[in-house]
Amino acid sequence: MQIVDVAWRVLDNGNYESGLQVWRQETETLDFVPITPGKHLNWSFRGPKRCIGSIDSTGKPVKCPEDSVMLRHGVRCGPCSALDFYDPCIRCDGRTCLGTEARKAQCDISDYVVYVVVFNDSTLKVGVSSKGRVRLRWIEQGADYGGIIKYITGGRKARRLEDRLSKRREITKAVRGERKIKGLQSTIDLKTAQKIVDDFIVGLESIELGTQVELEGLSKYYSLPSLDISPVPWRKRSDPIDQRPLVGDVIGMKGSLLVTGIGSSYTVVDLKQVIGYSLEGDADITMVTQSGLMDFF
Repeated sequence: MQIVDVAWRVLDNGNYESGLQVWRQETETLDFVPITPGKHLNWSFRGPKRCIGSIDSTGKPVKCPEDSVMLRHGVRCGPCSALDFYDPCIRCDGRTCLGTEARKAQCDISDYVVYVVVFNDSTLKVGVSSKGRVRLRWIEQGADYGGIIKYITGGRKARRLEDRLSKRREITKAVRGERKIKGLQSTIDLKTAQKIVDDFIVGLESIELGTQVELEGLSKYYSLPSLDISPVPWRKRSDPIDQRPLVGDVIGMKGSLLVTGIGSSYTVVDLKQVIGYSLEGDADITMVTQSGLMDFF
């Protein structure tokens, strides 16, 4: 089975479950590999890295027809990237829309949120999400606190505001996995995180944003407990992924970071690294329920 993405989904009781979305050879529907604390993993990742396919205009995932090998960075080959309904949105800054006319029309009438998140190492990040999945977006990133800056109808308007805010010195639009790993044992309380955001908002001097962003703590949604021992990274950036094993008991997940344990030692892997690779092991598979288009944006 091929790894397509790291996934979190909302359960009926309001909690969140982490796992992997995968293609199985004999099916045309994405399946879900749950990653739950206590589960023993005996995984091996096999190369080469291949294209994960595209999303069509109905929100349906489509396998890459050529099963193309990815020789560079990225997760989609050129043809699948051109076909993907949402791919242009990833690079959007709100100035020029590169999407199809259908995507542009949908975007202009949809409700979005410009948000801010705070990580335990005091990193401040802004982003855009569809209104209905904003908390899920925070959890996917492994943020520790999240708050809504502004509700906006129209994706390009939201992206323009995000782009303007991200030019501030204290803000970032992306947090690398290595930085998240280093911050796993850092802690910050709600009061401190709120002050960081309040100082940022006051410094904007903009009447269009309002004056208050109320943060929500997110730690209760993750399965990863506080760590008393610093986990060892699963691999160095220069180490190959092909045929590399991952063995141990699941300690928990935070965003895309998976911590496993053997005895008293911990290992941490950013599962974003293995998207596109094949997974061999004893994983249990359950079906993903496909929902709305915006689940993929």
